[in-house]
Amino acid sequence: MAKEILILSPMTGKVKELSKVNDEVFAGEMVGKGFAITPDAKITEVFSPVQKGKVKMAFEGGHAYGITFKKIELLIHIGIDTVNLKGEGFEQKVSEGDKLSKDTVLTNVDIKKIKAKAKSIDTMVLVTNETIGDWKVERVAKDKVEAGEVLYKLVK
Repeated sequence: MAKEILILSPMTGKVKELSKVNDEVFAGEMVGKGFAITPDAKITEVFSPVQKGKVKMAFEGGHAYGITFKKIELLIHIGIDTVNLKGEGFEQKVSEGDKLSKDTVLTNVDIKKIKAKAKSIDTMVLVTNETIGDWKVERVAKDKVEAGEVLYKLVK
């Protein structure tokens, strides 16, 4: 019987193939496989993409988070070139080592500020290349997804 791990959408927005994002590293799946979300303009909270997990890394500035669960590592990266904002537009809510549930807020964001100052507000939800192994990524969400809904699943 196949094993499945569900990856939840950390925000409400439009689902986008990685190949369509404006960054060759993410578009080329050099960091990992998954999908991007173009967040709704009203979004202020970015939630955990897993039912249960742990923050492995909270990047300085609050723009990206490494999350572990079931020997899988995820990367949530909010926007493109947002590291250059040095935390502007982000209010980090979790730290390395924190336990997560699907209702845990990783960060609060000011989408308008980020959109005005960053290359893109597209948010990548990736399974890192180091941990994907023989898992296959299968899209579940259609064009639009709500925060907490299944974005994709990993199948083995």
